[in-house]
Amino acid sequence: MNNDDDLRQLFADATSEIRPHGTLDDIRTRTKKVDPMARRWFLPSLAAAAATALVIGGAFWMTRGTDDTSSTNIATSPSDTPTKDLNALPEVALDVPVYFVGDIARGQRLFLDTVRVTTCDAPDCRLLAAVSAAVNGGSTDPDYTSPWPKDRAGASMVVNSDGDQILIDFEAGPNGEDLLTRKPSAMSVAAAELAIQQLVYTAQAAHGEKLPVRFQFDHADTPTLLGVATAEPLAAGSADDLLAPVQITNVVDGATVPAGKLTVKGMAAAFEANVSWEILVGGDAVIDSGFATAAECCTLSPYEFTTNIPLEGPGTYTLVVHDNDESGEGRPVNRDSKEIVVE
Repeated sequence: MNNDDDLRQLFADATSEIRPHGTLDDIRTRTKKVDPMARRWFLPSLAAAAATALVIGGAFWMTRGTDDTSSTNIATSPSDTPTKDLNALPEVALDVPVYFVGDIARGQRLFLDTVRVTTCDAPDCRLLAAVSAAVNGGSTDPDYTSPWPKDRAGASMVVNSDGDQILIDFEAGPNGEDLLTRKPSAMSVAAAELAIQQLVYTAQAAHGEKLPVRFQFDHADTPTLLGVATAEPLAAGSADDLLAPVQITNVVDGATVPAGKLTVKGMAAAFEANVSWEILVGGDAVIDSGFATAAECCTLSPYEFTTNIPLEGPGTYTLVVHDNDESGEGRPVNRDSKEIVVE
């Protein structure tokens, strides 16, 4: 099985109970600047994470100096020394799965992204890097965001797994501030609950196993985080309530691809399994379009298509995938989009 199939299988497992949503979202025209130097083709690394699901049971520290999640600073915890010093391992560039928040037809849901990080190639290193990226932000796609508070400069986090559960332990800030157990006044209850589930989904994807996630604050179990009850370890919530119903999974935003026809893979929960797609230039000019059929109707399942015409380079294009307004009344649709650079 190849890496794309691994990603799709993991995504399908996580979303096996999703059901269709009501109304749908209008395609939003999006114009973005593309930096060709930052573009890359998405090579999923979920297979490696799944293959190493038995994680070393140590705890590790990540110090936030800035919001840059391109690298993580790992050190062993003084309270639980791991059997292997991960600081002695060389750092490498790795792709890790991370869930972020994005807009759908009604409200917001979680979208799966892939973020490149620099860390050691060990299970707990990847786990920590993925969770820290989810908290700090760092999506490849500007349509995706992290709802976690940004005023935590100097705060640290411990992330590990003992094989039975995943631990995410937030520390207080440098002055001992409790900035996370209470819900920020500007955050809705729904946004706070989605933020907690963002970390649950991310931790489970990075670990490669659906273990319960235990949250702590300053090394002790906490009754709440962001005002959400966390006294007991949490399982992933219903995919029907949490995951975006249309997603592109094999291309990251800003990917550089060779000239020619483009093959696109993703997940969709669409009426009669119908998925539509367009290739745009200049933000709104459609140069190619078509339809795809997801594996199942009305539940999140894989789809795949190849563009009709070759894409010519050098050039920048926008790929849009969406479901459809079956009512004919101009209702909004659910969609995902990616900027791509053709060499």
